[in-house]
Amino acid sequence: MKIDIAISTCPNDTYIFGAILNKLITVEHVFTPYLDDVQVLNRLAINNKADIIKVSYGVVPDILDNYKVLKAGSALGFGCGPLVVSKNNKPIKSLKRIAIPGVNTSAFRFFKMFFGDKFHFVQLRFDMIMPAILSGEVDAGVVIHEGRFVFKELGLHKLCDLGAMYEEKFNSPIPLGAIVISNSILDQAEKINFRIRKSIEFADTNYKEVLPFIKEHAMEMEEDVIRKHIDLYVNEFTYDLTPAIPALCKFLDCDETIFV
Repeated sequence: MKIDIAISTCPNDTYIFGAILNKLITVEHVFTPYLDDVQVLNRLAINNKADIIKVSYGVVPDILDNYKVLKAGSALGFGCGPLVVSKNNKPIKSLKRIAIPGVNTSAFRFFKMFFGDKFHFVQLRFDMIMPAILSGEVDAGVVIHEGRFVFKELGLHKLCDLGAMYEEKFNSPIPLGAIVISNSILDQAEKINFRIRKSIEFADTNYKEVLPFIKEHAMEMEEDVIRKHIDLYVNEFTYDLTPAIPALCKFLDCDETIFV
């Protein structure tokens, strides 16, 4: 069976799916991969353009007519949320132009939850946000992925940790990325969940074999940054998000039937 699969270029996704996409483990399906920025993937899901897609949890409520959320492969965790950073340490309410990684991202949903939408938001690809801050194009930015590990090296200041604010509000892991499956192939969900877990297990024990694939797509090439990224975003919830489902239902205003 042929299945289109779209994931991000981030190290956690290439770590999770590396063994599947490079046929390092046995798979029952023929996967046609597509890798891009998560906001591009969000738009693919909104337009129902692939069978399996990595999306921001922020967009999940908008795609439930066509997709369900797989219980394996998600990015949730503690201490791993988006940050608001700037060249100057100033109150967020005093800012005017703020760069965001996309209007459908979980990061933007978190920002609006705590600070509202009375700002001028500039949508940029996630790896272009810190350069825009440094150039003065924007006053601050919401950084995700590798950005949380390197902003200090660029001389930027952390104004707040949106993830920590979410954890305090909901007392649950931060929901960042989901793996969704088309309703048209829901009968394959159990097999795909199983293979995703096997792919993670392979990467856990054979890291050097998946590292070239990870580095091929990573925006930040330093191996220690890549490893920190993986360690933070790939965890017990990536294997099975079931324990987080009750809190996710509150955040997404949905019921448990959307998870398969």
